[in-house]
Amino acid sequence: MDSYKIADVIEEKYPEPSVHLKNPMQDRLRASMIKFMTEMVPIYVPGVAKNIIGEKSIDFFLATRLQDVGMPLYEYGEKHSPGAFDRAEPFAREITALLEENKSGPFLLGDVVSYADFIWAGILLFFQCLGEEEYKEVLRITGNGEVHTKFLNGLRPWTEKNT
Repeated sequence: MDSYKIADVIEEKYPEPSVHLKNPMQDRLRASMIKFMTEMVPIYVPGVAKNIIGEKSIDFFLATRLQDVGMPLYEYGEKHSPGAFDRAEPFAREITALLEENKSGPFLLGDVVSYADFIWAGILLFFQCLGEEEYKEVLRITGNGEVHTKFLNGLRPWTEKNT
């Protein structure tokens, strides 16, 4: 991911406060997150077309995704989305376990905010943009939605400008 390269440069140029890039928790989150997002592709790719992409870009988006998935995007979603949340659930629960590991605060490192927190927050906020139903289902499959809600609330100083 290019964002990791960007984060490395930012951390090098602005080391204080650190975002704790070289932290084992980030690697653990990333492993679970990649598996989670892989299982969720049939939910979020059609969801982007339905709820996020604007009129000017939708034709291009649908055409390029047709090439990517080999069928019309909405057909792909209908065919592959059943069971996607169930398939993603074990990985969502792994992420919950990571958040519950350090009791000193709501973040992956407890009371210390790290780059890994922004990775997971970005995904949660993305699912909020896809729709309330999708977001609630993501929270449900985590096994403890309250942990993720507290987590996002803790990041409000950085996310409140999210539009």
